[in-house]
Amino acid sequence: MIDIAARRRLRETIAALSTRTTERGCTEAEAMAAAAKVAELLSKHGLDPVALEFEEGRIEIGRRTVVDEIWSNVATFCHCKLWYSGCGGRWTVVYFGRWNDVIVAEYLHALLERHVKAATREWQKTQEYRRRRSTKTKREATKAFQQGLVRALAGKLWDQQWRRTPKVEGGNHLALVLSPLAAVEAEMERCRIDLSGKPLAPVKGAGKRFDNEQWSGRAAARNIDINAAVNGGRRPGVAALLPAMGGDRA
Repeated sequence: MIDIAARRRLRETIAALSTRTTERGCTEAEAMAAAAKVAELLSKHGLDPVALEFEEGRIEIGRRTVVDEIWSNVATFCHCKLWYSGCGGRWTVVYFGRWNDVIVAEYLHALLERHVKAATREWQKTQEYRRRRSTKTKREATKAFQQGLVRALAGKLWDQQWRRTPKVEGGNHLALVLSPLAAVEAEMERCRIDLSGKPLAPVKGAGKRFDNEQWSGRAAARNIDINAAVNGGRRPGVAALLPAMGGDRA
């Protein structure tokens, strides 16, 4: 176990590495190198997940959009709980969990956000987008594309989470997949963090007349290889930064 000051310095170092991956021009290889360094730092200091402190990670997103659908999947994948703070056009996504899990959630959030923006820019160069004449229909078409994109990416994340959780014969696999959240929920209850109030209304999606754009978004998701970001190739991916599933985190 390391003392509080050393832990703070370690967190600042990891946060700086995570920030590197969002800088303009950062390649996927550089992002994976940063992920590998995070894993190395956590391993080097022998951090016990059970002893790690809980904290919030806050990411400003501005106005809410259909892209926000995926952040709850990021939170679950990274063993965190999520809520939104703000109003109007000034919203913040809040990830709550053990601090190392929160850092991983911030990292994956930034990585997916970058992929969504890049895929949207590429799609807006196509005739499917450019044939739309008015600003309103272009906006609705983009909304539909992004909705299809993030839903497909969320499915990929869930598939990864389902498959990386060891199966137990006769056990409830869904319960095992979600079991790391029990300790987080217990800490929220201890801290009197109550999310039982009126739920935040979802962002209105695009209409059925834009179904083709939604399918284009789903197709674009097939070209985004989150396996490398999540599981890693030769370098550790996001999953390597998370404690092994099936271990006792309570």
